[in-house]
Amino acid sequence: MRRTPTSSRRVLATTSRMPFAVDEIHKLGESGYDVTAADTFSAAPGSHSRGARRHVEVPAPTQRTDEFIAAIVDIIDRDDIDWLLPMFEEVFYLAAHRDRLAAARPGIELFFPPFETLAQVHDKVTFADFCRTLGLPVADSITATDDDELRAAVGRWEHWFARAAFGRGGLDVITNSGPLAGESSLDEIHPTVAEPWLVQEYLTGVDRCSWSVVHHGEVVLHSCYEHPLAIDDRGGIVFESVDSPESLATAQLVARELNWHGQLSFDYLMTDDGVHHMVECNPRPTAGCTVATAEEFTTALFDPAELVVVPAGRKKMIKAAVLRDVLKHPSHARRNMAAAKGAGGVYDQPGDHLPLLYSALSLQHVLHYRKELGVDRDRREELMATQFFDVSWDGSAIA
Repeated sequence: MRRTPTSSRRVLATTSRMPFAVDEIHKLGESGYDVTAADTFSAAPGSHSRGARRHVEVPAPTQRTDEFIAAIVDIIDRDDIDWLLPMFEEVFYLAAHRDRLAAARPGIELFFPPFETLAQVHDKVTFADFCRTLGLPVADSITATDDDELRAAVGRWEHWFARAAFGRGGLDVITNSGPLAGESSLDEIHPTVAEPWLVQEYLTGVDRCSWSVVHHGEVVLHSCYEHPLAIDDRGGIVFESVDSPESLATAQLVARELNWHGQLSFDYLMTDDGVHHMVECNPRPTAGCTVATAEEFTTALFDPAELVVVPAGRKKMIKAAVLRDVLKHPSHARRNMAAAKGAGGVYDQPGDHLPLLYSALSLQHVLHYRKELGVDRDRREELMATQFFDVSWDGSAIA
């Protein structure tokens, strides 16, 4: 049953395809808030959550930026939106046109930082430099801006790992160690000044991630989680909250330094000595929101009173991905079932099952862009990239 909200907030959630968008839209609706869900295609799963009172299809921000912003302005005006909540990299296009959005409805809450702040932490090169200025641990690294620099950089360490400055979702990576070794060739990588690559020593440890809701530099809700199960050694599909004072202290330090306002997420590598090495920043929500309750989330957004830290031991999972992995790799069945034990669903929450159906239907969107790009169907990395093709930002200038 939906509770009566403490205020009549009318929220616009963009890029509703993402699993964390599905979760946040569900929680907002469950708590009684009026939600409009938007994405570039009608089958986006979050658009069909019971949490969304209405859903709209908008132009692609990456390819049709001006039309996208015009559509968002129209929605703000038509639906009396007073809270804009981005879910993925469309946040960069929204932030670049912040003044235009603010003028559409005086007093609207644009729950994201200025463009310059977002860009500083999204770029993996500038983020690593920023972390060092704050005394946060970062693996030794070299920035490569051409082919020769890349080859010289990887020769510095016996075991190395390289990432594109503007890569995302475990994409645009190459390494000679670990489960992803050999998936790509250095001959396929061509860094430039505009699109550099960060080369680092390959470290081993446990992947951890954090997510926070932040108001004007103060963290009001925080979770840290691990991935008991990941798909294709890239994205997590089971999320379990853990105790991590280190991640909270990091989020608080960065949020205060940048006067952050919005949702803020980090990836870490915790080595055997317990050090949380900074990996990257996601200036948006991530799966950490799924282990927070609806009350914790909506209170943090609209009526924060004190810091809330999600306790250890909560679990959520993307059931379809867990099942897919078992069907593709039957030998994984016992491992997967153990990892998923006690986890609730992200796409299929109580009384809200349509997002699970639309998660399958939304594959048509992936197929459409795969065809448009001429992507090799056997390259799983490129297939994953098509899921973000129309809502991503690669560091280029935004008109």
